[in-house]
Amino acid sequence: MEVAGVPLFSFISLILTVVALIIDIVGFASPYWFYKTYNGIASKAGLWKTCAPDCVNTENPQSWQEAVQAMEVLGFICLLVALVVLILKLFVMKDKQMLKWVVIGSLVGAAIFILIGVCIYVGEAEKLLKENIHFAFAFVIIAAVLAIVAAVLLFMDKTAD
Repeated sequence: MEVAGVPLFSFISLILTVVALIIDIVGFASPYWFYKTYNGIASKAGLWKTCAPDCVNTENPQSWQEAVQAMEVLGFICLLVALVVLILKLFVMKDKQMLKWVVIGSLVGAAIFILIGVCIYVGEAEKLLKENIHFAFAFVIIAAVLAIVAAVLLFMDKTAD
C-alpha cells in the first residue's frame, strides 16, 4: 500500500519524524522543564532560561546542566538530519538504499541522545527540580519515543529496500 507514491510504513515514519521534531523543539526550547509556585510567584526553568517571574538566561550552568544541553542539542540535530535524509530518500533519491539506514541510525541516535539528557537531568538535578517536572520534560521524552517508533516502522518497511 502506498500514500502519494510512498510506501505506507515509510510515510507513517515521515509523519512521526516531523511530529517528533516539532515536539522536541517545543520541549527543548521551553522554560518548562521545572515549574513550581512559591508564595503565589510562579518559578519555572528550562535548559536555557530560568523565570521567577522574569526570565533570564542561565548564566554559568553547572556541568550536568551543560551535559543535558549538549545531549538535547545532539538529539535535535539527529532528528533534523533524519528528517532531511528521509525526505530525500522518499521523494528524490528513491533508489539509494543506504539512506534508509542513515535515517534509522539518525532516529535511534536522536532517541539515545535525548534520553541520555533526560537521565542526566533526573540523576543530577536537585530534589526540588525532580519533584516538579513539567510538560517540556515530558515532550522531549515523547519525541524520543516517537523517533524510536519511526525507526522501527522504517525498518519494517521492506518495500523501501
